[in-house]
Amino acid sequence: KTSMMDSTTQDPDLVEINPLDLFCSSIDSLHGTSIDQIIPPNSGWATRPDAVTGVAGGSLVVHPDGLLSGITGGSGASRNDREEIQRMCRHGIPPSLKCAAWIINVVAAANPDMSKSDCDDFGTFRKVRVIDHGWDLTLKSLFPDESDLDRADVLDFGVGHDHLLNIMQGDHGGKPIPKKGIRSLTKVLHAARDSLGLEFCPLLPDVTCLLLSYMPESYAYATIRQMVVDDSSYFLAISRIQHLSWCKTFSDLMKRCFPQTAVVMEQIGALKPSGLEPILKRFMVPLLRRKHVLRVMDIYTGEGAHAIFRIATTLCCLAHAHLGESIRECCDNAAVFWEGVRRFAHSKHFRFDIFLHQAYGVQKSFRILTRPIFPRRDFVSRLITNNEVWAEENQSNLPIHDGKKPLGLVEGRYPIVLAKHSPERLRLAQWLPPSLQSTRLDLIYSSNHHGRSIEMFYRCCSSAIHSVTIMEVLGTDTVVGMYATQTWRNNPDGYGDGGCFLFRLKPNPECFKYKVGAGNMNISSFDEQENTSCLDDAGQLMISSSAFISMGVGEGGASGLRLNEDLTRGSTSKSIGFDSEELIAEGEEVFEVGLVEVYRFIREVDNKPVDKVDPWKGMFD
Repeated sequence: KTSMMDSTTQDPDLVEINPLDLFCSSIDSLHGTSIDQIIPPNSGWATRPDAVTGVAGGSLVVHPDGLLSGITGGSGASRNDREEIQRMCRHGIPPSLKCAAWIINVVAAANPDMSKSDCDDFGTFRKVRVIDHGWDLTLKSLFPDESDLDRADVLDFGVGHDHLLNIMQGDHGGKPIPKKGIRSLTKVLHAARDSLGLEFCPLLPDVTCLLLSYMPESYAYATIRQMVVDDSSYFLAISRIQHLSWCKTFSDLMKRCFPQTAVVMEQIGALKPSGLEPILKRFMVPLLRRKHVLRVMDIYTGEGAHAIFRIATTLCCLAHAHLGESIRECCDNAAVFWEGVRRFAHSKHFRFDIFLHQAYGVQKSFRILTRPIFPRRDFVSRLITNNEVWAEENQSNLPIHDGKKPLGLVEGRYPIVLAKHSPERLRLAQWLPPSLQSTRLDLIYSSNHHGRSIEMFYRCCSSAIHSVTIMEVLGTDTVVGMYATQTWRNNPDGYGDGGCFLFRLKPNPECFKYKVGAGNMNISSFDEQENTSCLDDAGQLMISSSAFISMGVGEGGASGLRLNEDLTRGSTSKSIGFDSEELIAEGEEVFEVGLVEVYRFIREVDNKPVDKVDPWKGMFD
């Protein structure tokens, strides 16, 4: 009888569990996809996680230092236990446990004096009502009426329009975020600004997307709230001063740990604040595969910024070793370097587990003692604090965004007219994506020399994928145009993407980029027909035929900017997405067209067209 009772006590399937002690399962609030609920056996993660066993198994719980820790009794945990569970986290948290594990890790790191049981409660059903109720109150104060949410835009927190557009279009999951996911993202970001007081926090949009991939809105907001609970930079840089301090700290760590790589990165501007955007603004999302970004997130929720610095510096060094001398030959700016890093990280040569082992490895010293290759957290924290003083003293001399210079010009057979002067070319440089900002304009079509024929227009434009079309409004001093992300061709079904934009060069220069918004999203489910992006109409930004070329979908069949078949008459109207009212002048929708010019982009480093040059082609095949 006694042996039967002992057996029953040891069998977890026969132990009565309080439902409130069960950990919350993960849910995808961003894309609405199902999450694998299977926890691999013998992985160390509990197959029936509750507050007693912990998410990491019967003898493993969450320690207040922010990392899941092993414990066999009492309130403490040995260093060996903590190191063991850290290795488990680096192998990845099972998808079904990410919601609970992430919020527990963040709560424990943000509240080192909180007891283990209180930290665990945030991942169990005991806290569901409290978290959901707090979220409901927050939403009611932010959006008292449904129309308030309909009018709300996705906030960028300093990450920049182009980066935010990429986030919306496919950086998270390889496909556009559906409308319901955009709505969730909008709510959480507005709550972070209006309730938590965050104004500048470039990492926040990507971090929020990652949280929403495995959490309800309420839990994502509660996690962010904990991340900024003491206004420190443990998890996030929440001011321009802190962001500049992070940039300086990253540069210092590169020079300390990987000096050869640091020299190369500094020469091409990859260690400037603007050059570090893929890491310190985008959480390495543009560089790593999605599954590897999630692995980084598993580590980051416990280790905070220290994980970003450690992993990103190692990634730069490893990529430099593989790219070799090609960097000096092919790279003239940070954007090309980061594209090379991305190619390497997506190649068969990149093994993430081996990479993590290198990032967290130790090197031998004096035969017996060992020391970490990367500095410890307390050293990095002091460095960040010290650099905040430096950042405050130098912020006026070190803008977060690079000061742009005008695009260059290629002197060809035909004289350049509309883009001849540097103020116009400076404006274009400010509006174009980073990869094109250090290029030169090459005239490929001019109505003065090639004639006013739409067939000739298509023929001349066939040599360019990315192009800028500039036209003058006859009889005025107005010059307008459009930037195309795909080759102009006869395609009345529509093409292009959200990178296209309309602009006015003169007078009152202004750029009308595709606007990422949350309006008109009356979506109630994630049904297949509704699983579409708020950027659906972005796939029809360019429409052209044998009778016209146009950009931007307008109301009633109109276009944001349109030219007729002989390029002599144009029209403009308010465009969906561009919000380009009064592109020419108030009340003017139809106009006579003067000179029309089309330009492609030439790389400065080797004088080759950007659309025909791939410096990393074949390197990682």
